[in-house]
Amino acid sequence: MSLLGLHPATSGWLFQSSRPLTAARINTARQLVAASGATIETRSGEVSLSQILSAATAVGVLIALDVLAMTVGLIRSETASDLRTLAATGAAATTRRNLTAATAGTLGLLGALTGTAIAYLTAISWFRHASVLASTAPGPELAVILAGLPLAAAIGGWLFAGHQPSAIARQPVE
Repeated sequence: MSLLGLHPATSGWLFQSSRPLTAARINTARQLVAASGATIETRSGEVSLSQILSAATAVGVLIALDVLAMTVGLIRSETASDLRTLAATGAAATTRRNLTAATAGTLGLLGALTGTAIAYLTAISWFRHASVLASTAPGPELAVILAGLPLAAAIGGWLFAGHQPSAIARQPVE
């Protein structure tokens, strides 16, 4: 500061409390400070960054599961004749369910891996080095995405791939 000819000056204070301030105390502090021409700021009950990160992860997983459900539905509609062949050769409903669960789980895992890799490559290119990311990686959220998404997709695929509707169970007559 002396090299640049600068002088220190007090421009504000930070007060911390071990418990939340009441509205009456905040109002009293505002009135006392306003008399001297200054202002006061208090922290409101805003959500923390970790709560925002968890909510964003949950929303992202729900969107991914919706896309996966549509994809698996399209795959099942395209392979309806193959499923009929499996049923005709004696394959149980659990075999068809397991095929759908494996498809959904694999698509979920590939989507989670691809999305995470792209997100980290983008972040690395933004920050120009990976050391920032290694120290701030959201571990629990990544575990939910990389393990929970494929697991939820496989369970959902297995549960929702039950009995075929009568229109799909038989070959259409033309």
